[in-house]
Amino acid sequence: MQAAQTMRAVHCRPAAGQRRGLARPQRAVLAVPRAQQQGGGPAPADAAAAVAQAAAATEQQAAALAESTAQALEAEQQQQQDEVVVAVSETAYIAQAPSEQQEAQHAVAAPPPPSGPGGLDVGRYLSHPAVRTAGIAASVFLGGTLLFSMWKVSRDPEQRRRKTMNKNKAVVDTISRYLPGNRAGLSGAALKLLGVQTGFSNVEVFRKYLWFMLRERAFDEEALADLVALKAALGLTDEQVAEALAERAKRVYEKYGTVMVNLEGFSQSGIERQATARNLFMKLLSMTESRQLLSAEAASEVDLSKIFGVTPRDILTLRSGYSAEAEGQQGGEEDEE
Repeated sequence: MQAAQTMRAVHCRPAAGQRRGLARPQRAVLAVPRAQQQGGGPAPADAAAAVAQAAAATEQQAAALAESTAQALEAEQQQQQDEVVVAVSETAYIAQAPSEQQEAQHAVAAPPPPSGPGGLDVGRYLSHPAVRTAGIAASVFLGGTLLFSMWKVSRDPEQRRRKTMNKNKAVVDTISRYLPGNRAGLSGAALKLLGVQTGFSNVEVFRKYLWFMLRERAFDEEALADLVALKAALGLTDEQVAEALAERAKRVYEKYGTVMVNLEGFSQSGIERQATARNLFMKLLSMTESRQLLSAEAASEVDLSKIFGVTPRDILTLRSGYSAEAEGQQGGEEDEE
């Protein structure tokens, strides 16, 4: 009975092997002794050994069949995975190709190197160290020449004098639009613009017009009112006005010398020079004594007696012979300031 079951197991075929067309295992043929086939009784020990060998062979064949089946399945799965990877790669490439083509179309080609006559590569020669050194040297030379020219003009006394006189004239012309005819129209805005144009501070603008008034105008009530209006428009303090008067008095003294009372022995030119110095001194003295223009404390800072070398008695003598109407427009010549 056991031998018959074993034989049926040997002749059994795996279903998986049939589906995949695998090779069928060979049938195990039991070696039966010829004597047994002829009707002789088999030896029990020999029959048992033959059955065991057949069972072992069947197990080996089944194991080999299972291993080959697993390898075939694994190869099929690997092939399917490879096919999926290839399909994904092809899809990504197809999707990426249009964008790369668009980028290539929008890309700007690098400009060709500059070329001179006859196709000469100018960029190559410009990048040469010797050419670059020569260019730097030429730039330094031209820059130095320009700076030297500017320095020479600034050091030229005549150029400086013209420049200063033009600025002084701009100050006088601008303020003369308002003084004395339109004193109420004089405002800080117009004078601020004047300072920007000339580069003068408010104190300097006051000094420029003060020197013009000392030379060109008689010092009367109108002139004093004009100076008071100019002081207010510029926003100057009493101390700043006193400083401007003292500075102008020192310049007058440097130009005309000490004010003399006795003119005996002077030449005609000397007398005229002293007349100009006396006229300027008396105008400055009248300004310092005006409480509308200066306070008493600020006026004490302008010591005209010390600057011009005159005594209080000389001042009284000068007052007695001074006439603003007679000496109104006999001021000194314009200086550079």
